Amino acid sequence: MTRILIIASGGGHTGFARAIAQYLPEKVDFVIPTNDPYSRQMISQYANKIYEIPKGREPDESSLVLFKRLFSTIVKSANIKKYDLIIATGSNHSIFPSFFQYLKGGKVYGIESQDRLITKGKAISIISNYGKGVFLHWQEQRKLYEKKGIVVGPIVEKPKYESKDEGYILVTTGSMGFKRLFDAIVKSAIRKRIVIQTGKIDPTIYRSQNVTTFSFDPDLEKWIANASLVITHQGKTAMEAVVMYRKPVIMVYNNDWKSATTLSDAKKYAEILGATFLSDPITWSDYNVLLEAIEHANEPNVFDIGTPNLVKHVLSEL
Repeated sequence: MTRILIIASGGGHTGFARAIAQYLPEKVDFVIPTNDPYSRQMISQYANKIYEIPKGREPDESSLVLFKRLFSTIVKSANIKKYDLIIATGSNHSIFPSFFQYLKGGKVYGIESQDRLITKGKAISIISNYGKGVFLHWQEQRKLYEKKGIVVGPIVEKPKYESKDEGYILVTTGSMGFKRLFDAIVKSAIRKRIVIQTGKIDPTIYRSQNVTTFSFDPDLEKWIANASLVITHQGKTAMEAVVMYRKPVIMVYNNDWKSATTLSDAKKYAEILGATFLSDPITWSDYNVLLEAIEHANEPNVFDIGTPNLVKHVLSEL
């Protein structure tokens, strides 16, 4: 199905791309960030062809980085052949590939982040100006895109496992990691086995008899499915844990994500999921804040998976 191009822009955005690919009847083509082995590993089995485009900047990088990579991003985006329908999963990485596809006559759709309830994501807000529509996870997001918003439900993958409780707490905060949270986890004397996916942070510094660590696992889903509780940040994993496996979630806000969602958005996101919300560890008075949250974690809300609705809409446009 070479008529479809999915722009898998790293981290949770690539998670959206893989979720969509799982529900499509055939393999499609993808764009991923340059030098992003995690994204390649996640989508390779669903891809006919994979293009690499430099990512403007990560959430913790300055705007100056974006300008240094701009020329290469523009040239490589312009050289991608025309596709009939394009799905931009978000972040600055999605803007130029989707815009050049729009100029070539392709139908562009964006996916707003699951944690945007009060403010729009900058990239998807830009893409919505030339895109045909924006796929949304929640009815509460409709007010952000009154004319172009398409509420399909939470966009997650097909669950591969049964939900079980093997007695450990999973801590995962995406490809960037969250050192302040990891430090707090290992120092707070939690009386349960801990599993931490550290992302770009060295996993060996947290490893102990009670703490299992790894930097990345393309099958993180198995860890979610078997956890008794998931501790994460304001990213996509919180939605996956709740929607796919009905796990209790503690969402810990990361102040460093200055270009990502706001504190108000994250609180609303946690409320929709039924997750327990905590502010950044730098604001905690002591580790009892975390221990009490673990002891009294909320029961998650129940949702139907929305990805089939998105795919149905996409196929109807071809």
